[in-house]
Amino acid sequence: MVFTPADEAYSVNRGLQNLESNEIEKLRLRGDVVLGDFIFNTIDSSGVVWVLTDIENWWAPPPADVDVIERGFGDGAYEVAGRYNSRPLVIEGVFLAPDPALVEAARDRLIQACDLVRTGAWLKTGTNPIRASYVYLSGDVSIDTVNTRGRTEFSIGLRAPDPIKYSWNETAPDGYDFAEIPVKNSELGYDGQGVVQNSGNYNVPCIMEVTGPFASPGTIFNRTTNELILITQSLKGRLSRAIVNKELSFDVDSLTDIAKLTTTEPHDFSVGNSVYVSGVGAPFDGDQVITSVPTSTTFTFTTSAADVESVSFKSFDSGVASLETTEDHGFNVGEDIVVNGVDALFDTEQAVILSVPSSTSFTYSAQRSSPQSISSTQLTSNIATISTTQNHGFIVGEEVTITGAGVNYDGTFEILNVPTTSTFTYASTRTNSREISTVEMTNDLVTVTTSSAHGFVADEGVNISGVNLSLDGGYIIEDVTSNTFNYLRNRATEIAVTVKAISSNVATITTSSAHGFVIGEQVTISDVDSTFNGTYEITSLPSNTSFTFDKTAADLVSTTVAGGKARAFSRKIRNREIIGNVATIITDSIHGAISGEEITITGMGAPFDGTHTITAIPFLNVINFELVNPNIDLEEPFVVDKAARNSEIVTLTTQVAHGYSVGQEIRVTGIDNSFNGTYTIIATPSATTLTYSTPGGGDVPEEDAPNGAQVIKDFGFFEMPGTIESTAVADGLATVGGSLPFAASSGSAAVSNVISRRPAAGNAIKKNDVQFTPGLTGATAIVSADILEIDTKDHVVAFNGSVQNARGRVDVLADFIKLAPGFNQLEFEDTGNPEGEATLRVYYRSGWLG
Repeated sequence: MVFTPADEAYSVNRGLQNLESNEIEKLRLRGDVVLGDFIFNTIDSSGVVWVLTDIENWWAPPPADVDVIERGFGDGAYEVAGRYNSRPLVIEGVFLAPDPALVEAARDRLIQACDLVRTGAWLKTGTNPIRASYVYLSGDVSIDTVNTRGRTEFSIGLRAPDPIKYSWNETAPDGYDFAEIPVKNSELGYDGQGVVQNSGNYNVPCIMEVTGPFASPGTIFNRTTNELILITQSLKGRLSRAIVNKELSFDVDSLTDIAKLTTTEPHDFSVGNSVYVSGVGAPFDGDQVITSVPTSTTFTFTTSAADVESVSFKSFDSGVASLETTEDHGFNVGEDIVVNGVDALFDTEQAVILSVPSSTSFTYSAQRSSPQSISSTQLTSNIATISTTQNHGFIVGEEVTITGAGVNYDGTFEILNVPTTSTFTYASTRTNSREISTVEMTNDLVTVTTSSAHGFVADEGVNISGVNLSLDGGYIIEDVTSNTFNYLRNRATEIAVTVKAISSNVATITTSSAHGFVIGEQVTISDVDSTFNGTYEITSLPSNTSFTFDKTAADLVSTTVAGGKARAFSRKIRNREIIGNVATIITDSIHGAISGEEITITGMGAPFDGTHTITAIPFLNVINFELVNPNIDLEEPFVVDKAARNSEIVTLTTQVAHGYSVGQEIRVTGIDNSFNGTYTIIATPSATTLTYSTPGGGDVPEEDAPNGAQVIKDFGFFEMPGTIESTAVADGLATVGGSLPFAASSGSAAVSNVISRRPAAGNAIKKNDVQFTPGLTGATAIVSADILEIDTKDHVVAFNGSVQNARGRVDVLADFIKLAPGFNQLEFEDTGNPEGEATLRVYYRSGWLG
């Protein structure tokens, strides 16, 4: 808008009338200061006069920052390069409203122009040349109306991060001047040189744009500043290729048409190139973006040719599928369509339209088979997943009846999801607790019978409660029938086997920790191998983590064992007693017996020897059982009267006849450590004397034994074969988790052959495929030349608009050229092609410090 001096004077005088006598002489409002889109020093469309009185720090050089690092020794300081800080600015001015009612709207426009916190704007001043800086808000915005007429003074604090003021070319969208330099070409006589003038007083960056073809390597050299950029990779020029074949197919997954064209020669196109296709016909012609390059003479891109309609409702009745679309579909009877994304029953690669009841509905044939055979089942977090032997055609929301798959799956349910064409899911809460009616055990394998079909499966965890302390707990199910399952009852004496060996028919087993076994006890070995598995009597104890037994087999060097186990099959008895008809057996260490288990005692005589059923386990080394005939005197210890030792032979004299014989084990207590212990009798010189051998201790003449000295026969063993006869259980309960693992299954799943009208999603597609068509003439594909952009301010390199991997096209040691004040002599050369055709275009703005 252009104002005459009379217009200007009128508006100024109007704004100053009546309320104050201030008079502004004739102004020249040139509109020469612009912040973003807001123009100062002008009269706006409402008649408001905008006048700037100052732009603080605009004409002065920006503040400098130069560190001083004093020398440790000597005079002065070190030479340190400094920098210019961002430029602080303050715009000060006033606006004059012809009517006070216009002040509020004017303030709003000014505040909107100053909204520069999250994004900045160009501040431009002057006319020839225009000088500009990109600024943000840095301080408070002060807007103060000083009289009733509406005269308003304002102050705006700004910050220019880049302290340089740049020239602004108003004829260019981004304000750049530019110069174009053809590459050096010896054939055409181009010297590859050009001059770029920086009219300012400070070095400025620029943007250099190289357009192919460029063979590489090559250089851009500023002879004025002696700065060099090395271009290391080639650029393609404009490519034009004749097209000979075409093909169009629809991708159902992405709902796009894929066009594929063949060129008569290798095209050199790349994924992401923009290509202009002409002469092929719709929908191929036009600007396209290459999505793939299958071969050197073919390329593909996406286009739009198929008619894709969104589905809103669906229904099914005895082999006829009905779909409704959100808009008029335009389909006709007999046409082929593709249905995708509805569900397994309705989706099809080729459906022939049977009827068109309305402009938004159509029908076609679809088949489903009901019932379907089940192949597998799974139950996780109360969601059952059923797999069928073939595509089932079931859909979400309809009811399915499961039969023959087992108590955990059978019933009628609503289908929740159809993950694949042969699987579906529904909600199922498993009954995971069953009452126990009987338990029994053989070879440590406990068999539990439930009062009804349990639905448990092998390898899942089960918790037993209400049976007894020995059988209650958590176990892993080994095997199942409809109303029984079993689990292995591990022993407290079980220990891992780590090494096995055989030498001269003697087997040696090494355990993972101290085993606690003693010589004469039997041990059961399992999960080692067929040679070692079994029950054996221990013959020696080389260490507290090893034992031996007789084994007729080939020698075997020490071999590592994984997963092997050993447990006590028998335990040596150390003491016993009878109270009433309850017998108590005590062992030196943990016995590992199970309440209710049948045990066999040997070596203790009546009434202990024989088979008994454990009734209680008061402690880990104590067991109780009931005796049928407990009225038998128990053998008591014999009091030792005298003791003597000659070398290693000990002779004891008892107060009464002991009745022991050679070879029996005895236990001596109450004398001292050189006599006490468990030994084997080697002689009975008389009815009241016996001898045994003990190492060391020295000779001791016969003398009276201390009070309390005793000798007693060392008791026998009891065996634990792992047997509990079938026993009724009153309050037992077996509980498993809610989930079931994937398992093969049988049975069937059946649904109705009618589906009522219900909401749906998906698409009905009438494809417009073009079969492979050879022999095209007059068709072309044109790809624009490669463009390499080098931003010497931010040191950013872009190739065809993308910065990814573009930096490698410029040597990493290259300078990023700047333009010095005055004339800059630029030289552009393609060393790889002396007759090059590339072009260098330089975009720049002149720059001033102040």
